[in-house]
Amino acid sequence: MKKLLFIICFCIGASALFSQDLKKLSLSFYGGAKILSPSLNEDWPIRQDVSYGYYGDEFNAQVNLNGDIAYFGVSPEYLINKNWSVGSGLRFSRYLSSIIKDDYDRGGFFFLRVSQEDERTDFARIRAIKESSNYIGIPWEVKYTPLVLRYFDLHAKLTVELAYRLNTHTDIEFKDEAMKAYQKDVLRDIGVKANPWFSTTSLSAGARLKLSKQVYFSCDWVAPAFYITKNNSSLVNVNNLGGFQLSIDWVL
Repeated sequence: MKKLLFIICFCIGASALFSQDLKKLSLSFYGGAKILSPSLNEDWPIRQDVSYGYYGDEFNAQVNLNGDIAYFGVSPEYLINKNWSVGSGLRFSRYLSSIIKDDYDRGGFFFLRVSQEDERTDFARIRAIKESSNYIGIPWEVKYTPLVLRYFDLHAKLTVELAYRLNTHTDIEFKDEAMKAYQKDVLRDIGVKANPWFSTTSLSAGARLKLSKQVYFSCDWVAPAFYITKNNSSLVNVNNLGGFQLSIDWVL
């Protein structure tokens, strides 16, 4: 809780700093998504090869991994001059990942080792494993706008984000529904943990359209991110394929 309060206080302080010159301040309300190309965290004792999200009949003996990040936030932006600006703010993110059998709709399953003692090894039949994590964080942005027209501009951004995980939920879908009662025990015995801190740096490029004297609409393409922190998910290793962001900017 102390870490969360620190993040919020820091964000408020940054906003107050920007607000000293309201003529150069704008407020952005935004949301976006990033598509991931995950690989299996090898700490999970899954007895099957893992592929990357293909859905053909020839891959029915495989397990697919999926992942995405959805986020929204608010960010004050301070205009340094015609071409340069900086911003910060508060961002909420939700990270979803899953391991699902290709022939899930036809009752397919894979195996998860749930116990191992001496020469005995027990496996459970698993249809899917899903994990969701919620984060609160602060992005720091530097924006360069090389082309500024009356109703339109083009820009590029460098963004660094530091986020703290609020909660995580992992759900195992067993082939045998009676095994559901043992989910907590299975997760505890596997003991895979994730880093509570999540940090990335990324580049993006976009365009902004003037809707009125004070309101602008922006659309950005986000390039694949570089992950500063490791072990960001207990289920998969994260590799980012890029994404998009939409925002409404209000000039104060």
